[in-house]
Amino acid sequence: MKELVSQLVARADLSEAQAAKVAEVVRSFLASKLPEALRGPVDSALTGQAVDSGLDQLKGLAGKLF
Repeated sequence: MKELVSQLVARADLSEAQAAKVAEVVRSFLASKLPEALRGPVDSALTGQAVDSGLDQLKGLAGKLF
């Protein structure tokens, strides 16, 4: 989320505290709208934890859809 907060500060002219709140709202929104199988990988991408693992999971799910 640090990268998202940094982008919000730079591009939207928000303070770091405001940007952190916005990032958390976006994270919560996505978690409420995404299917359970996608929540983990997307959350991992947002937090920067295990991004490669999350991408691999998304690729596997996408392969099942098509």
